[in-house]
Amino acid sequence: MNLANQIVTIAAVVAGAVTTYLVTALGDRARERREVARQWVDRKLQAYTQYANDVKSLAIVTRQITAQKGLHDAAPGLTGRDGIAELDEAEVRRSASYEAVKLLGDASTLRATRELNDAAHRLEWIARSNEVGVTPADWERCWQLFADASDVFRRSVRAELGVPGAFLPRGEWVPPSLPPPDDPGDGRAAGEPAPATP
Repeated sequence: MNLANQIVTIAAVVAGAVTTYLVTALGDRARERREVARQWVDRKLQAYTQYANDVKSLAIVTRQITAQKGLHDAAPGLTGRDGIAELDEAEVRRSASYEAVKLLGDASTLRATRELNDAAHRLEWIARSNEVGVTPADWERCWQLFADASDVFRRSVRAELGVPGAFLPRGEWVPPSLPPPDDPGDGRAAGEPAPATP
């Protein structure tokens, strides 16, 4: 084998080794980027879920306090120092989880979160207020603004995280009730025989 053939063979081996190294390094780097991106999505999902739970807990406490004030009958009443203490705790949790959202959220999610905070603070103000003049209609309007802001927040989070499928907003609340006495509850008409079981 002459020198030229040896040089060509060595060059081919070196080129193959360099190519293999580059392909492996690029693959490792892409895999690492995907893993880091997945970890950020997981952190965001955890932060957004915590915030959503905390703001909902705050709203539920305000709903209980305002029920006691006679503004609606959609929740059991909660009064006095117990109610305010629960409200204080719920607000501390909401405020803490909001900090994580501020660190991780994109611009659209942060705008939606601010709107949701404003709606929650309005409910909190009504719950804490001793002013006369807030009517059941005022409460209902504020509650609906909170519900709408919650839907916007959820839509924004789903878009940011790339959650597939359409978002289904909350429906009208219907108070629970028992089925009519002659309704068998399985989709059959009253008096229709039950299907035979195998």
